[in-house]
Amino acid sequence: MLASAFAVLGTTAIVYAVLLTAYFATGWLFFSNDPARADKIQQGRALPADKVRRDILQSVRSLLSIALMFSIGHVLYTRFHIGFAAWPTHIWSVVLSLLLSMLAYDTWFYWMHRLLHSRRFYRPIHRWHHLSLPSVAWSNNSDTLLDNLFLQSYWMAAHLIVPIAPAVLLVHKLYDHISGIIGHSGVEHGGAICWPPSPMNSVTHHDQHHRFFNCNYAPHFTIWDRLMGTLHHSHDAELKQNLRRRRVTSASS
Repeated sequence: MLASAFAVLGTTAIVYAVLLTAYFATGWLFFSNDPARADKIQQGRALPADKVRRDILQSVRSLLSIALMFSIGHVLYTRFHIGFAAWPTHIWSVVLSLLLSMLAYDTWFYWMHRLLHSRRFYRPIHRWHHLSLPSVAWSNNSDTLLDNLFLQSYWMAAHLIVPIAPAVLLVHKLYDHISGIIGHSGVEHGGAICWPPSPMNSVTHHDQHHRFFNCNYAPHFTIWDRLMGTLHHSHDAELKQNLRRRRVTSASS
């Protein structure tokens, strides 16, 4: 058991370093809090500096708990052989297992996210994340520990319920991590890649979630939001408008 504990700690340190590096690199690249920026989705609004600092400090803590959950699942899978064995390594097995994990995570996150927006769970667990309005790139991981236990525990469970190699699952986590940071940036950086069946939701999608609250819950696809009627009614039209604004701003700069 001592060896397993050291394995968890060692894996946690590695995963935490990877997530922390990606957080600061991506946050630095996509951070903009200028209310006068022409392509900003929420025109004329900025997040107060004290809340930006709050989000960064909380994210540093939050990423540690995510790394720990990922590592527990990794050790249960690699040392105790719990869960489904990964498919034999091949380009198609990697692609298919990654897609399967994306679909599984999208389902997990959508329903857990909706649950956290219910009256019973919102204030004690999820409200912290919504105190940042407008959100900025640093806001993505500004969550409470309980929030992470609901939404991010997928990264522990996925080792056991999805036939995916741990390295491929880490790639998925990095993708989710980086796209989530961009998704909170408040500026539409997407394009044709934002439209279904793309696994990359638009920045508009999550920005509307922060503005309108009871809509747009999914992290990767818009499938569940469209099926369950929780996609904001103006999403597609606003996305087109924000993409046009982005193109005009880029062309004039």
